[in-house]
Amino acid sequence: MDALLAEIAAGTFDPVYVLHSEHPILIERVLSALRDGVVPPAARGFNYDLVEGKPTGARIVALAQTLPMMAQRRLIYVRDFSALPADDAEPLLAYLAKPNPSTVIVGVAAKIDKRIKLYAQLSRKGFLHVLEAPRQLAPWVRAEAKQRGVQLESAAVTRLVDAVGDDLSRLALTIEQLGLYAGARAVTSDDVDELVADTRERTVFELTDAIGAADRARALAAVASLCDQRESAVGVVVMLARHVRQLALVYTLRETNVPRPSWGQLLGVPPFVVDKLIAQARAYSPRALAAATQRLANADRALKGDITLSSTPAANAVAVPGGGFTGPQIKALGRELAERIILESVVDGIVRLAA
Repeated sequence: MDALLAEIAAGTFDPVYVLHSEHPILIERVLSALRDGVVPPAARGFNYDLVEGKPTGARIVALAQTLPMMAQRRLIYVRDFSALPADDAEPLLAYLAKPNPSTVIVGVAAKIDKRIKLYAQLSRKGFLHVLEAPRQLAPWVRAEAKQRGVQLESAAVTRLVDAVGDDLSRLALTIEQLGLYAGARAVTSDDVDELVADTRERTVFELTDAIGAADRARALAAVASLCDQRESAVGVVVMLARHVRQLALVYTLRETNVPRPSWGQLLGVPPFVVDKLIAQARAYSPRALAAATQRLANADRALKGDITLSSTPAANAVAVPGGGFTGPQIKALGRELAERIILESVVDGIVRLAA
């Protein structure tokens, strides 16, 4: 993306650009750079054509072959390139062999399939651009904030990425909102929490991060916060079980030599979270993760009243090994207190499994 924008800024234009991205802000920025670079505002009346609706190859080529009027170049913008029927693409395929040097065609494709002849040809010629979010979001956030004149503390950058994820359009909008909210001072992580982040979401991130870091004190503090918020104990256990499964899957992916670019999809997380999961998995062996899964299963059963008292007196203590409780025990303690103790027990047990 940065290299593409640098080329456009330097006045180096390809005859065709077909853009695809899950992030509208990236497409809009390339489009804006192309409009400004190819056709200055004063020349757009005669040298800028917008193709809306269902395009055809013949129409696009006819516009592209038109000479610019009182300008060096023309720009043809095809709003929905994906709507071009495959059987209407032949004129455009022929045009790609010898494009008009004074015309730039730019189209936005909602979906691409390189098995289709047109997309295969565009890809071979370097005219197909898939714009992706950067793998590391923090530098992007800092650059975006600097461009908008917004000061962000380091903790605010981290919190913002945790709260919003890799939705670049929302990140950009949120940075602008935070700048207005904070005014001349630097934006803090508390500002992000106040304006953006949901308290529960923040605490869940804190809990999984603390477990990944084997930080017992921080993990138990996060459990206390979730309990104070009256968060569902069963829901917390389910979330933790998912996180432990993701850490275990890291080992499986590595052992089976799955290509790293596929890990995000298989783990069910954005690409920028993959590195975090890999780092967290290092703290636990596969055997420890299997034991953690069993502890969470016991906790889930206990919270649902499915574990019965052992005949062994020592096992009838409030905290049964593995975090188990019985229905009568929960009733005697009161559900809120029992759930808090169960969660504290299972989280403490998982952290102690760390290498």
